[in-house]
Amino acid sequence: MSALPWVRCYEAPSESEAHMVKGFLEERGVPCVLRALGPTVYPIPTFGTEVLVPADWARVAVQFLRRRRRPSRGVLRLPRKTKVRV
Repeated sequence: MSALPWVRCYEAPSESEAHMVKGFLEERGVPCVLRALGPTVYPIPTFGTEVLVPADWARVAVQFLRRRRRPSRGVLRLPRKTKVRV
């Protein structure tokens, strides 16, 4: 029995974003791991981070992420300026 290959389902520009996506998927039962992109001498990934899932979970992971990334209905509206009476 051979191990399934791991495939990228998401590429994040920062490690913190990758951890958020990983947590989102793990809460839904999708196994995943993170892999830093590119070699670096720095203690943090500087070229981004990939979120990897087993090949047979890729379709499920992508569906969860598509639903998560639906565009919002609008920007947060701030209250109108009100005059302050002294």
